[in-house]
Amino acid sequence: MSFKDQITQTTSLGYFEGQIPINYKYTMGVAGELFFRKIMEKGEFIASKCSECDTKTIYPLIYCENCFAEIKEYVSVGLEGELYSWTECYSDYQGNHYDKPHQMGMVKFPGIEGGIIHRLNIDTSEIMIGMKVIAILKPAKQRKGSIDDILYFKKA
Repeated sequence: MSFKDQITQTTSLGYFEGQIPINYKYTMGVAGELFFRKIMEKGEFIASKCSECDTKTIYPLIYCENCFAEIKEYVSVGLEGELYSWTECYSDYQGNHYDKPHQMGMVKFPGIEGGIIHRLNIDTSEIMIGMKVIAILKPAKQRKGSIDDILYFKKA
């Protein structure tokens, strides 16, 4: 099947073999850049705060997802949160297998919508949903303003 073939029944659609070359650049946007800049420069997480409905969101936004108001205020939420969910990963995002599994968790912050998904450095036998965790960052001089500035979350 080629791209020019017309599909008349969606049940006959499956897949095609080959490769699609895709080139793109991902930009973090204004709020994303501010988020990673605060980690790099101040060693803290920030959330956007809507002046209309008071919703606070991490990762920060420039428009409120609840009321669509423009966001102009960002607040510090520190580095400590609560483990909301977790899983074990046996391979990385490219399909390369780990020698031993890694734990990934979603960390939420009090009063904040959303959360951060990142690696955990906690013994599997000790992991509990709801436990307090804290982000461990690279030393200040090694930070570059990216998600890699967060090394992992550990027990608080």
